Amino acid sequence: MKFRENIEQRFTARHKKSLDFSGNLKDRVVLDIGCSFGWFEKFTAESGCKEVIGIDTSDKGLLSAANQASQERVKFLKGSAIDLSIFADNYFDAVVMWEVMEHLPSHMEEKALNGISRVLKPAGSLCISVPNRNFWSCMLDPAWYFGHRHYSEGNIRDILSKSGFRTEKIEYGGGFHELFSMILLYAFKWIFRKEIPFKSWFEKKKEEEYFNTRGFVTLFLKASKG
Repeated sequence: MKFRENIEQRFTARHKKSLDFSGNLKDRVVLDIGCSFGWFEKFTAESGCKEVIGIDTSDKGLLSAANQASQERVKFLKGSAIDLSIFADNYFDAVVMWEVMEHLPSHMEEKALNGISRVLKPAGSLCISVPNRNFWSCMLDPAWYFGHRHYSEGNIRDILSKSGFRTEKIEYGGGFHELFSMILLYAFKWIFRKEIPFKSWFEKKKEEEYFNTRGFVTLFLKASKG
């Protein structure tokens, strides 16, 4: 099967875990930083949020997202995690940032979090996911050898604390099936432009890994202001 950047093919167990971790967003105003192909907007709007805004730095990605998740409650805007000046103070009930922090310029995490704190309402929540700093999750991540950052629980707690956030919930997800499928994805996406072999089988195994208590690949955190 040809590789395509669409919700049908790219929605994975990690995305399912992210949606589950974000909790009930019904009637909330939500910001998704790094919206990619719009998967979070589609399902959050369908679950009854008041408004969800996705931002990304990629024009191509925003166009793809808008085409796939076009709903009345959804907006897509060009924007960056380190510059949220297009939004008013205390506007959002919740902000999510899935697999984005590690792609920010080095040492810019606190600037991004300070901006998020400004646009969040006083009782607002922040949900993020980052690659976990674990021996196997680093060794088996090809991107790690080229500077792809991984974070420990203590490290990310400290970054959040310095920006005025209080960590309230932490979970881990993903295991060896996630790592091996990621290696296959790099090869099949960039060399063959095809889906990985046995994709359905991998997704079933990955879902088991993300929804048990033994994950170690991805770190999920929920935090509140103050």
